[in-house]
Amino acid sequence: MNSGSEGIAPASLAELNAAISTWHEIRGGMASEDEERLWRKLRLEWNYNSNHIEGNTLTYDETVLLLIHGQTAGSHPLRDYEEMKAHDVAIELVRNLATAEQVLTEADIRELNRVLLKEPFWKLAETPDGRTARKRIEPGKYKMQPNHVRTRTGELHRFAEPEETPARMEEWVRRFRDALARTDYPLPEFLAESHWSFVNIHPFDDGNGRTARLLTNYILLRKNLLPLVIRSSDRDRYLASLRQADARNTQPLAEFMLAQLLWSLNLGIRAARGEQVADPEDLDKEVSLFVREKKVGGQGRTDIETLDAIFSRYVHPTVDGVERRMVEFRKLFRTCRAESVMEAGSNRTASERVPDPDDWARFKTESELGQEFSLGQPDVTFKRVYWLDDYCGDGREGFSLMLWMQWLLARDSRRFEVLLNGPPLAEACRSLPYARLGLDPPGVEAGVETICRAVMDEINRHSRQET
Repeated sequence: MNSGSEGIAPASLAELNAAISTWHEIRGGMASEDEERLWRKLRLEWNYNSNHIEGNTLTYDETVLLLIHGQTAGSHPLRDYEEMKAHDVAIELVRNLATAEQVLTEADIRELNRVLLKEPFWKLAETPDGRTARKRIEPGKYKMQPNHVRTRTGELHRFAEPEETPARMEEWVRRFRDALARTDYPLPEFLAESHWSFVNIHPFDDGNGRTARLLTNYILLRKNLLPLVIRSSDRDRYLASLRQADARNTQPLAEFMLAQLLWSLNLGIRAARGEQVADPEDLDKEVSLFVREKKVGGQGRTDIETLDAIFSRYVHPTVDGVERRMVEFRKLFRTCRAESVMEAGSNRTASERVPDPDDWARFKTESELGQEFSLGQPDVTFKRVYWLDDYCGDGREGFSLMLWMQWLLARDSRRFEVLLNGPPLAEACRSLPYARLGLDPPGVEAGVETICRAVMDEINRHSRQET
């Protein structure tokens, strides 16, 4: 790309080269505890900021709580917690790829995106004619539909078309590998050019920005340098520099990358010398985290935030997990139907499909469950019921199965009940005080497994009965 400028100022490159030289000289003698605190700082900053740029709602201290202590806090969508954990796994994958004998391949890039996104999901997207539609996201696969975006000015910014994406990615990887082997290519320009050109292809349906930032840090880790962190507070400058690259001028992006890299290198040099690596505001973050961990689970949380937390941490993931297995169980019955119900006093909504966070947000609005809402006035109930009729699998035919799951949210506690063909499924039913919310692990996966195994046992019991 023709940068349209004279490139990075010699003084800036001299400062970068001096920092790189110092880092390479000093890193070999680093104490293990200094290495550990440096990586913890970089890991947290990288995870938090890269996800926050894309709209993840976890705060920095909630990120620390999740990744370092394995605990959750706040009433965020379940996907925000899963997204943060998946990004942390992707960082480890990049570190492994950077030390591998083989240089990065297209398959590696697709695997990075697959790890980031974890599993298929649906998201809202804009169609070419301006309509909003649900779009299925397939992790690790190149896009099958256009993913152009509407800019703030209302114009359509075009990325590579789906049919040209494989060829353009093949070319991108070839140029990337060639550039990686060069010694005469100024590092900031390499980082800027490779980053922009990947974003301009936008090869995946989702996760392109996070994948691009992972690939930028692959370059640095491959060269035995430290990963840079693009902070969410610099998001506007970052996006502005990408827009200038769209106009064939990559110098602002190169200068931006240089500044972020200098921050990481200077951080590493301070750590290697045994100096502090914390930013001035890090003490505030640590105090906030300390207080959060010591508080009783529900203290300070409004009742509507408690409802949000229960929906995101328990209701949606449990129903979603059971639904994925019920799709299989339905194959054994001639007729099947399901219903989801949300109730708050006289307000009620019902649907066949699994409710998602958008459905919950609409129900809150329609039921006027706002910040003034008080638990128990009225009681709130979530239900998901399955009716599977006329068994047609192996063994005795004709019997039916009903699975009833519900969350009853009263003033001081929540109760989860599961009924299977009538009687309660005792091992799955639980009653817990709100004060424990955020302190105890959700136990969703274990609960889903208990329910599904009970369904299999019930089918086995009925199908094996003598006719």
